[in-house]
Amino acid sequence: MNIANSFGAGMGNMEGTCGGLVGAGMVLGMVNKDKAKSMKQMREIMAKFQERNGATQCKLLKGVGTKVVLRECPDCVADAAEFLEEYIPSSRE
Repeated sequence: MNIANSFGAGMGNMEGTCGGLVGAGMVLGMVNKDKAKSMKQMREIMAKFQERNGATQCKLLKGVGTKVVLRECPDCVADAAEFLEEYIPSSRE
């Protein structure tokens, strides 16, 4: 979707928070009416992502300045989606 095409490379190529995580936050906001619930779930997703990948900032994930890539972009997006899925109501419910 083009709605998130500017999220790449840490939001507009600024190497900030991983765009996959930002996208996960957008989805939480769409499915939750309660802001506090969304914030709590986002913190949990961020913590899981940090634990698995060693960072949440694109610059660190890509190894900018360190030349040590912690995780490739497609894998970061997949991780964010995996963690997000735990909080999305099933259509079967």
